[in-house]
Amino acid sequence: MKKQKINTNGFTVIEVVIVVVILIVLGLVGYKVFSAKKNKTSQADNQAKTTTATEKTASSDARKDGVVMKSIGFNVDYYNETTASAGDMKFTKIPLPFNQIWGDFGQQDPRSPNDATKRNPQPTYILPLGTKVQSLIDGTVTKVEKLYSGDTTIWVSPVKDSQLNFETEHVMKATVKVGDVVKSGQVIAEVSDFDTSHHPGFGIVEIGVLGQSGNRPSHSCPYQYLDSSVKDEMLKKITSVHDAWEKYIGKDVYVGTSALPGCTTLDPVAE
Repeated sequence: MKKQKINTNGFTVIEVVIVVVILIVLGLVGYKVFSAKKNKTSQADNQAKTTTATEKTASSDARKDGVVMKSIGFNVDYYNETTASAGDMKFTKIPLPFNQIWGDFGQQDPRSPNDATKRNPQPTYILPLGTKVQSLIDGTVTKVEKLYSGDTTIWVSPVKDSQLNFETEHVMKATVKVGDVVKSGQVIAEVSDFDTSHHPGFGIVEIGVLGQSGNRPSHSCPYQYLDSSVKDEMLKKITSVHDAWEKYIGKDVYVGTSALPGCTTLDPVAE
């Protein structure tokens, strides 16, 4: 009987061919898995770079104008279950707009879920009446003006002819006037009683960073301008308030992911 040809390692030629084919198949599968992981990582890196670039742009604007925020307009702290408070913010079972005590910048209006123009241009806070409202930055008061709602808006500009204005909107009992020089954290008014009929004992205040987008005023995520000395801690406190509020009311009301705590986007939002 004729014997099959044996290679020097003791394998038949057929066995060698089978092994080579298996190795090629495994190599192709491994390459596809590696490529998929590489693409996914690359996409994540690109997204992170885009977010970082946007934050850098905002930081650059802040440095250009010599402006940073050390206050978000009121005293905020980690949630305290014993007092049901987070600094000046007091949790309440009174029904609130959209079930939120803290409205994020850029969040979609749930009444118009498919309309991209219906996004919140300013963080909105529900606070007890009498809460003191603070200047966001060091600068000069450029506007103290009555609003349609019967309360007041106060604008502070960091430097003369700045492209940015830092606004505290829906306040009353203003303690400053146009031309006054103020410091970040300085009390300039009280929370407005606007809409208090819907949540007795509580008022509303909004903050904004206004710039210009074409012919329309636009707002930026204000937390991008937080001073480095307070930024990390402040963002942790914002996350703490979000989480505590959802637990308090037993409902998820904030998006699962956001550009920055308190902001659902870092893109400007037009008025």
